[in-house]
Amino acid sequence: MGSVGRWRTVRLPRRIGFLGQGWSPDAGGVEVHTSALAEALVQQGIEVGALAWGSAEQGARLLNQGGVTVTRQPRLRDKPAAFAGGVNSDDALELWLDTLRPELVHVHHLSGWGARALDVLRKRGLPVVVTLHDDWLICPRGQRWHVSNYLCRVPDPDACAKCLGESHGELAQTAEQLTKRLLHANQALQFVDRIMAPSSTLLEAHQRAGLECAGPHALGRVMPLGIEAESLGLETKRLRALRGDDDLLRLGVLGSVQPSKGVLPLAEAVVAAGRADLVLEIHGPRTSYHGDSQTVSKVEALARDHSAIRLHPSFHPARRAEVLAMLDGVVVPSLWEEGFGLGAREARATGLPVLASRIGGLVQLDQDPGVTLVEPGDQEAWVEAIHAFKRGLIQPCDVIKSTLEMTDDVLAVYASVLQARTDQAA
Repeated sequence: MGSVGRWRTVRLPRRIGFLGQGWSPDAGGVEVHTSALAEALVQQGIEVGALAWGSAEQGARLLNQGGVTVTRQPRLRDKPAAFAGGVNSDDALELWLDTLRPELVHVHHLSGWGARALDVLRKRGLPVVVTLHDDWLICPRGQRWHVSNYLCRVPDPDACAKCLGESHGELAQTAEQLTKRLLHANQALQFVDRIMAPSSTLLEAHQRAGLECAGPHALGRVMPLGIEAESLGLETKRLRALRGDDDLLRLGVLGSVQPSKGVLPLAEAVVAAGRADLVLEIHGPRTSYHGDSQTVSKVEALARDHSAIRLHPSFHPARRAEVLAMLDGVVVPSLWEEGFGLGAREARATGLPVLASRIGGLVQLDQDPGVTLVEPGDQEAWVEAIHAFKRGLIQPCDVIKSTLEMTDDVLAVYASVLQARTDQAA
């Protein structure tokens, strides 16, 4: 399908590269978003190739997913290289660029590639758009969540060195080395054509850390992620009609069980609330978080001891409507500053009420009548919110951006980048 409307008179890239950490069906909102955007661009007649890490056991793979050519590079076994990028990741990136020959590269995550990937792209003279989905550029652990379980408002080199040394001994770095890492990231961003983030809070976090997010041509811009709201809502409604009636209220958590996500204190709040008519359905991977498995172990222990806590494995993104149809509400109890909160917005697209932490990109939902915001870490407030929760669909907020609308906005960014490059060359 060719591009339509205003794109007939505007130059768009014919071939785009996406660079990231993972790709659908890997678990994670970033992976869901990037694959949806890439497939939407293909529908506009643009060739899209993606480079992402894959399983070391499966080796290098070339896949076609929704018309997108996806190269899965075996995940680096050398952990220091996996942390910051290295010769092996540079070689993989160079080979991919030689093969795809993109006219523009959209970077979605640099974990494993390092900020040096931006250096590779700069040396090739390629137009580059970066979307900041989390805090990886300013925090090696990605979420500014300290090993001692607290949120770092501004990265401090001494605290970062201690945190990284305790959680990843093999990656231990001095405060001076971590300062240089941040400086390198800032320098690399100066040559990026456009920088975007799904929320203003994410941009502000990078700016507080000293990253200007605005090089000669790159102005930090808020670009909310899109959702297939209409189709997701219709399919969820159809499946919900098939659901058998019972008296149980089912609250769902959709995502990883890790300290920064707040699943453990939420589960404890559900137990403390003691509602015999309510259960917490936790859907998501239960893997260690930077080597820490204590949170997973404690959640699993709660599930063994309390029938109100139910654990489920990760689900394929294609099953999202099926999972949502079985719930009466969704909870996003994050303790870190969520960049966007895709799961909360998907739930609202289906009419489900949402309980969410008043933090990060989730704060933007405060005007939605279907969302109750609760202070993160306030256990009494969470117990009270669980006590007060009632069954009942609430009309979705009409400001949820569709994937098509988001794609249109992204195309406008691509067009402006190419036009600026043309003007510079004139």
